[in-house]
Amino acid sequence: MKAEITSFLQEASAYLKLKSELFTIEAKEAGLFYRKKIYLLLLSIALLLIGYLLLLVSLIGILSAALNPNTHLTLANWTGASLILAALHLISAFILFKQAQKIGLNQDLFPYTRDELLKEQEWLKHKKKP
Repeated sequence: MKAEITSFLQEASAYLKLKSELFTIEAKEAGLFYRKKIYLLLLSIALLLIGYLLLLVSLIGILSAALNPNTHLTLANWTGASLILAALHLISAFILFKQAQKIGLNQDLFPYTRDELLKEQEWLKHKKKP
């Protein structure tokens, strides 16, 4: 009886070790996948914030020029430059956000672990039926 329990524990330990190694490998792959997606999202948020601030600065410049009757309203100065930079930052943020959304649409995370679990479920179903 003691030999059977020892054998069972050794086999269960080996089984769990193999499953954990497979899960660890696939978790590292998933981590790389999510790291890239999070990086693109954070970069797009930063660009969005910078674009928003540049847009505010340019609108303040336009508003100050519009309210001052002694100045001619033109975008051929720093207000136009900041407006162009704001547009570039906002467009870049949108593009990076869309790229981040596309990452992983067809990504199948943990495929080997999922396959192994399905095989085990099928085996258990057949094992239960006498």
